[in-house]
Amino acid sequence: MPDLERARKTPRGGVRSRWRRMQGWTALVLDHLKPVRVSLLVLATVAVVAIAVDQAAELFLIALWTDPSRWRYLALLATGALTGLAMWHAARNAYRLRYPRWPSLQDERAAVLRDWLPRLLGASVPLLICLGYVLALSRLPHGPCGITDQCMQRSWRALGLLVESAALIVFFVMRRRAWHMLSRHMAGVRAPCLQPREEKRVWRVRELGPRAVAMYAAAVLLNVLATVLIAIRPELLDGIGPLAILLIAEAFLCYNGGLLCMLGDRRGVPLLSMLLLLGASLHWLHLNDNHRVRQYPAMSTHERPAPQPADTRTSFDAYMDNWLTDRCAERRPCPVILVSAEGGGIRGAAWTVEVLGKLTALTQQGQSSGSEPLFARHLLASSGVSGGGLGLAVYTASLAQPQPVDVSTLEPRARRLLSHDFLAPTLANAFFVDFTQRWLPGAWLNDRSRALTRAWESAASKEGMPAFAQPFAALYGPTAPSLPALFLNSTTVAEGKRFIEHPFKPLATPQRQPWTAGLDGSSWLDPRAPLSEVVLNSARFTYISPAGTLEANMANPPVPDRLQLVDGGYFENSGATTLLELLRLVRGKARERGIALRFIVIHISNDPLMTDFIDQHDASHPMPVYSTACPAVPGKLHDQVSGEATAPFYALLDTRSARGEYARVQLLNALRPDATQPANGDILWHFRLCPGNYPIPMGWTISDPVFNELDRQLGRYPLQAMGDALREQLAPVN
Repeated sequence: MPDLERARKTPRGGVRSRWRRMQGWTALVLDHLKPVRVSLLVLATVAVVAIAVDQAAELFLIALWTDPSRWRYLALLATGALTGLAMWHAARNAYRLRYPRWPSLQDERAAVLRDWLPRLLGASVPLLICLGYVLALSRLPHGPCGITDQCMQRSWRALGLLVESAALIVFFVMRRRAWHMLSRHMAGVRAPCLQPREEKRVWRVRELGPRAVAMYAAAVLLNVLATVLIAIRPELLDGIGPLAILLIAEAFLCYNGGLLCMLGDRRGVPLLSMLLLLGASLHWLHLNDNHRVRQYPAMSTHERPAPQPADTRTSFDAYMDNWLTDRCAERRPCPVILVSAEGGGIRGAAWTVEVLGKLTALTQQGQSSGSEPLFARHLLASSGVSGGGLGLAVYTASLAQPQPVDVSTLEPRARRLLSHDFLAPTLANAFFVDFTQRWLPGAWLNDRSRALTRAWESAASKEGMPAFAQPFAALYGPTAPSLPALFLNSTTVAEGKRFIEHPFKPLATPQRQPWTAGLDGSSWLDPRAPLSEVVLNSARFTYISPAGTLEANMANPPVPDRLQLVDGGYFENSGATTLLELLRLVRGKARERGIALRFIVIHISNDPLMTDFIDQHDASHPMPVYSTACPAVPGKLHDQVSGEATAPFYALLDTRSARGEYARVQLLNALRPDATQPANGDILWHFRLCPGNYPIPMGWTISDPVFNELDRQLGRYPLQAMGDALREQLAPVN
């Protein structure tokens, strides 16, 4: 019986023993991860972004495939090596320190972990870049070699990252041995330890040695200098590349963040938690809001606006009267072009200027070179959201020239402007300037949205478009209109309504309310608001551009006198709602004047997966409508049923697309055909994007293959026939 009892208990005791050993090893490993938690958190975030964020894929493709610049590639290698060295050195120093709370960090069983974890952290940086690049290549529909004629040459760039990772490992492992061998032949030089585990453990950071202390001091000083430089001139970073900016920020965050962890962990003070609590408290109490909407060109985002001067803006009614008088004399019906451009970041902007530039050039064929462009002359108004609004602003600014506009230069100038890297200055400000402001009470520094507008203004100035840095309303004087009226759509946070920005006096009055579920932006905005800031208010996309606080600074401010603005796509992303309301205003004004109009509506969308609202058109309805069908996308459709935890979030996001679809159909239904003479009735053209040969990003940086893909998709339309039809409609009356 005793032997049987002992046999019955032995396995159970063995299981408990193995379980205790497993628990001990787990606790040991977790304790060893705590001193390097900043680096681990940064690497985990980078891995998630590289795997799950579609917008990041274009950054990897630009850096390693489509960018012809060797210098930017070398800068990427240099910053990758710098970040790897920073992670390795920070982790190595963290393991040299003694922590009273974690005596297991001196456990000999984990000596291998202390030796190799810093090395693996450092070498993982180039590997993560290579992983992001490979994943981006896997998303290309037709393979990477179809987008450039330098396929093999670009393949070596990824190999360079693998070589760099291996070189870092070799450096981490062999540097001690190499220095140990040299010390034998150098008098007075102390031989280093062959393994990190053999180094003396210390109790204070200053005991790490003069070189380590000097490197920490230099890192802190360089971080401060970089923050100051970015705060003063963020546009100087245009051309460095977003990945290089992210790597530099990662290096400083891991190195200086590791220093804060060592200082706090040594004394048992949760410095990082205290900083997070401080930042959250300042944010919650609105004590460091540096996201104010700029009301005039000289204003900063961290200061309150000065009182606005007298409102000298013209009214939209006067603009319409002058426009109809100038354009519609002896015309019946008078052709009126209206344009709506959807949001979508840089792809929305690029697609918009490609379409409008091509139509402008086609309608100008056969006209004298110095004459006013026919398409622009009959374009009365346009409504844009986010990136589509940026494209409309670029097109409008390119027309605002003192000399006659050369239509052949519209497309190349717009392409050069949008080819600038707007993301690098924005990210640099976010990770240096805005990051610093989060821990400072009071507003002292310009935010990342100002870095974005400065990048736009700088790029536009290089292309001879100073209008971006000038007051929006200054483009529209009291005389005969020479530019199309530009309407840009934002969304208010508290009210959840559209916020319509335009260069005229407020359209909404007690007697007339043209905006449904919308606020007239001119009732809040200063007449001196620069064009770049107006575009930004429509393009304050989630977290890339922060929500802007708009404070009315007029003598009799509206109620409420303070609003918060975000991207116009939160309400609906098509811009069609505002265009429909403008159509009704113009139609009413023409009715008063006894003028017959023919509306030519051009809708520019950019979502490759959207449902084409032209499909809803009744074929028996004698109104010309045109769009192109997208080819079927192979592959398995996503499940339309979500779990109970995620279903509410998907519903909130997807209703935005549904509101856009509703607005497009309402716009289509508002157009009037002419049953007797269809050529005199309203028409609608829909320029859409489809899933193509190259992924088109939604961020704020773009590459040449994206423009080539846009050109290819624009070629699917019968442009010459469309241009001939427009030219016939818009030709001057003899």
